[in-house]
Amino acid sequence: MFLLLVAILLDFITGIIANYNESKRKQSKLYVDRYFLQSSKLRLSILKFITYGLAILIAFFIEYIFMIGEFKPHHLIQKVTFTTIVISFCCAIEIYSIFFENIKRMGFDIILKIKEIITQAWKLYKILKGEKENE
Repeated sequence: MFLLLVAILLDFITGIIANYNESKRKQSKLYVDRYFLQSSKLRLSILKFITYGLAILIAFFIEYIFMIGEFKPHHLIQKVTFTTIVISFCCAIEIYSIFFENIKRMGFDIILKIKEIITQAWKLYKILKGEKENE
């Protein structure tokens, strides 16, 4: 639960920063948009928070009503519950939103950077492999 609360808070903060950066870019293009913090976006954040809370409560009540206990999917994994799976899913959504939506809107494209790193690593690998073949 703590991880989910931290992820929601970080998503909210990075969303505000992304909106601020977008509003600055728009103003520099002679487009005047004064408000980077909009009530419609705040309502969506509150709605998302309520939806996550309801999903977790529903998962908990499903466990309670149907007497679903902990289960161990693999011997290397700790015991998990249905509620834990729902919380993990909510955390995954928030982490995706932070890294692949908000940070991209701030001007840093993580996917593009990863592609560039992989391309450079592949070129380095080919160079090193080519040197070993010539020796």
